[in-house]
Amino acid sequence: MTTPTIKYGRPVTTDGVPNVYAGAPVVPWTPPEPGIDNLGISSVDTFAVPGVGEYTVEFKGWVRVVRSTPTSDEWSNAEVYTNLIEMKMVGECEELGRITVTLNPECLSAGQIRTPFDPYAGEGPSAKACRMAVGAIFDMPKLGLKLMNREPIILTIDDVRSIPPAGAPGKGQIYRMMPLYDINAADDEPIAYLTSLRFAMGGYLAPEQM
Repeated sequence: MTTPTIKYGRPVTTDGVPNVYAGAPVVPWTPPEPGIDNLGISSVDTFAVPGVGEYTVEFKGWVRVVRSTPTSDEWSNAEVYTNLIEMKMVGECEELGRITVTLNPECLSAGQIRTPFDPYAGEGPSAKACRMAVGAIFDMPKLGLKLMNREPIILTIDDVRSIPPAGAPGKGQIYRMMPLYDINAADDEPIAYLTSLRFAMGGYLAPEQM
């Protein structure tokens, strides 16, 4: 396994951490034990390719996310660190062809789930917020391109009431356009841009669906 040279957050160990698949309960307002969540995911991404055009592509696939031990047994105080350890998403459009998105092994894609500071929060449990900084590879064989992002794609989910936030919609925090570079010439000019990203976490998958 490649050791990441770029770390977007805190590493979370996978040693001895069990995989969690379809059928596992997701209990609201309860910090879970550590686990590797095997989840479905879908997204709608928009790419701008100079000289080609701007295209919106629907993706479907799966992710594996390892969770740390919660910092507290109480939901209100619990913070959980996460690493995205595997991902495969596939989408297609006529102009760009089939696109496969995987993790960049040179990057540690990391995040956390915690309660945002809110001085006006009332009684009862408060929803948490989830963020993940991701390094990805976009393989576009029809165009002969394999692209990578050099700044992290920040995936965010608000109003998190259970861990994992299965079924929750999220968005990619991209300001206007994120440069994508040829993976074999990352110091050259960008080849394309990611201009929008919206995603939704699915539920747990069975092992044969991964």
